[in-house]
Amino acid sequence: MIDFHTHPVMIKELINADELLGSHVRNVFGLYFPPQPLDIFLHELDEAGVEKAVLLPIDCTTAHNCRIVSNEQVSELMNKHARFIGFASVDPACHGAPRMLERAVKQLGLKGLKLDPALQQFYPNNKEITYPVYQACAELHIPVMIHCGMSWAMRGLEKYAHPLQLEEIAIDFPDLSIIIPHFGWPWIHETLMIAMKYKNIYIDTSVIYSGTPKEVLHHVLAEQIGIHVLERSLPEQILFGSNYPRADIRRTVRGIRALGMSPALQDHVLHKNASKLLGLGENKS
Repeated sequence: MIDFHTHPVMIKELINADELLGSHVRNVFGLYFPPQPLDIFLHELDEAGVEKAVLLPIDCTTAHNCRIVSNEQVSELMNKHARFIGFASVDPACHGAPRMLERAVKQLGLKGLKLDPALQQFYPNNKEITYPVYQACAELHIPVMIHCGMSWAMRGLEKYAHPLQLEEIAIDFPDLSIIIPHFGWPWIHETLMIAMKYKNIYIDTSVIYSGTPKEVLHHVLAEQIGIHVLERSLPEQILFGSNYPRADIRRTVRGIRALGMSPALQDHVLHKNASKLLGLGENKS
């Protein structure tokens, strides 16, 4: 099983080594509970049955003069534990962002790009600042995750986070794999529509807004969308994501398993789609 959406923001060892990181996590990312040792993260993965986790940093240099975990810190975690798959983040508004991304991939071993337009404060379809970064992703053959939907960070501006802004990106970069996290909530039907229309768009399940993961996932995926729609139209485009540490990985896995998906769809969501997207082969975990 692969969790495609985790943030290594509350790891005590990282915060102890970087005195500013804890402040950025609180004041920009909006998480206030005490950091935990890395072993707690690993234990939660074990308890949830998750073999590999994608780690997502956010480069907020222009908007907030900080990085919510750096590419180097993500690479450090990857080097410590083979079960971590690191994504990079760059600030598209920064001069040389494509070169920074190339370095993160070729020298640090990172496997994708994470962008959070709400928190980084740019429109994802602003061709002048974002297209050179998307072009770099395409040339490096890496996927890009672009935050859409509600941002829990108080400094995240929702005007930058509507999923329909990704449609022209999907058209202009047909070979670029684009991941929409959180099912784009509350714009779930717009997210569903463009994923059905463009096969290079993927969606992750990290929907959190109220109640338990089981309740939220059932309401959004089973009631508002319908599992039959996922079965028929998007079996190869849905990725499991928890949004740890904002959500408990164990409870999120239980919520996914309670949806009544067919065994084939559940296998695609929990493992196969992510494995293919990340180039991990068919060695199931």
